[in-house]
Amino acid sequence: MKKILSALSLVGAIFVLCLGALIFQEKTPGHQLSPIERVHPLDNMPLIKGKPTPQYESGEPIEQREEAYKKWLSSSVKISVSGASGSGTIVYYNSSSNTAYVATCGHLWSNGIMSAEEGKRRNLTCKIVIWYQNEKKLESTKVYDAKVIFYSHVSGADTALITFQPDWVPTYFPIAPKDYEYKKGERVHSCGCDGGQEVAHYDVEIIGVQGNDLVTFKNSPRPGRSGGGLMDDQYYIATCWGTESYSGNGKGYFTPLSIIHRVFSENGYDFLLRIPPGGSAARELPVVDRNGSQGTYSKEYILLPGR
Repeated sequence: MKKILSALSLVGAIFVLCLGALIFQEKTPGHQLSPIERVHPLDNMPLIKGKPTPQYESGEPIEQREEAYKKWLSSSVKISVSGASGSGTIVYYNSSSNTAYVATCGHLWSNGIMSAEEGKRRNLTCKIVIWYQNEKKLESTKVYDAKVIFYSHVSGADTALITFQPDWVPTYFPIAPKDYEYKKGERVHSCGCDGGQEVAHYDVEIIGVQGNDLVTFKNSPRPGRSGGGLMDDQYYIATCWGTESYSGNGKGYFTPLSIIHRVFSENGYDFLLRIPPGGSAARELPVVDRNGSQGTYSKEYILLPGR
C-alpha cells in the first residue's frame, strides 16, 4: 500500500511540475514562439500628447494590401528586435556585395546614439521579415539576419540604418534629395506593420513640417509601424517615429529628410543620398574631352564629344 501511495505521490509531483512548466512557458514572452512568430507590437512608439484636432480625425487606419500597392509593399519589411517589432524600407541594393540597405527609426534599439564606427565594434543584430520579393507575394514569410549599422534616437533625430544579404535582387525606394519639397495636402504612401502584423500600405496626407517633424493625418501610425517608410511615387521621403493616437485616430509623426541626410552623412553613408530613382549611387567621375590630348582612358571616364 505504501508503495502504491508513493508511486501516486510521485506521479502527482511530476504532474504538478509539468503543469508549472507549462504555465511558466505560456507566461514567458517569446518562450513558445520565436520573436518572428510572436505578434508583439510594443515597439515603444512615442505617443504625442494632446487631443486630436477634429479635422485630423480619420478613424481606425485602413490597411491596403491589394495588387495596386505592391510597388510600395515590395520594398517594405518588418524588423524584429528582441521579440518586439518595427518596420523598415529598402533604400538601396549593392549588387557587387549583395547588400540591401534598410532605413528605419532609432528607437527600436535605444535612447541615444550608436555611430557607424561604434556599430562595427558592437555588432548589433536583428531580423528582417519579408512578405514580398519585388512584385511576387510569397506563400509564407522569409526571415533574414540583419546588422545594425548605426542609429540615432535623441530629441529631434530618430533614424537608423541596417543591412542584410537578400537571396533576390530587390527593388527599392532611394532616399529623396535634401531639397525635396513636402507639399501640404499631398497624398503619399505610409507602409509598415501595425501591431506586428503583415506589412500594409496606408494612404496619408501631408500637413507639413512642424519643428523637427514631418506631420501627416489620415491613417495615423500605430505601434509596429515605427521605422516604416513614407514614400511618394519615386522616393523615400520620411521615417515613421510617433503617433498622436494608438487607435490610429490622430496625426502621424515622421523624421524628415533634413535629419535623415544629416545623420546618414555624419556616419559616412552619404552615398545613399545621391541615388536617382532606379539608378545607381552617383559617383564623381573624371570628365575628359574625346579629342583632347589625354590619350587612352579608363572605362570609368565620361567622354565628352568634341566640338
